[in-house]
Amino acid sequence: MISTKKILRFLFFITFVLMLSCIDSRKNKLGVESAMKRYDNLILKLDADSISKSYTSDGNLGNIAIGRDSIKKFLLSIKNVRVLSQLSRTSTIDVIGDSAIQKGIYYQIALVSEKDTVKIKGEFTANWQWITDKGWFIKRMITKPIK
Repeated sequence: MISTKKILRFLFFITFVLMLSCIDSRKNKLGVESAMKRYDNLILKLDADSISKSYTSDGNLGNIAIGRDSIKKFLLSIKNVRVLSQLSRTSTIDVIGDSAIQKGIYYQIALVSEKDTVKIKGEFTANWQWITDKGWFIKRMITKPIK
């Protein structure tokens, strides 16, 4: 026979677990990783509108473009390129409050001018900002090609 004390401990444990599950589980490292996978898919499609909307309103694309409109304009200026493959591998994610810093390596294969295939590998640092009820958005993305 199970004692009342053990039943109460079990109920307390279950209640505690349920309370933890109510915390926004997306506001963590897995949420950042998921946001980066969505970004990878948008890069693969070269969807300028959606890519620009992945940034905060004052987002910074590697000092190339600042702000969503500027980012979109820059991406639309890329002509005759088709991304064949896009993959990012995270090495670290640090979440502090409503911000996160993600570092890793990206791999990309693109068809340029329908003639040349280029393979690019590089490091990335993504600074993310959590926006309540909306999710993770890129505040700043820096990439650095490596050989």
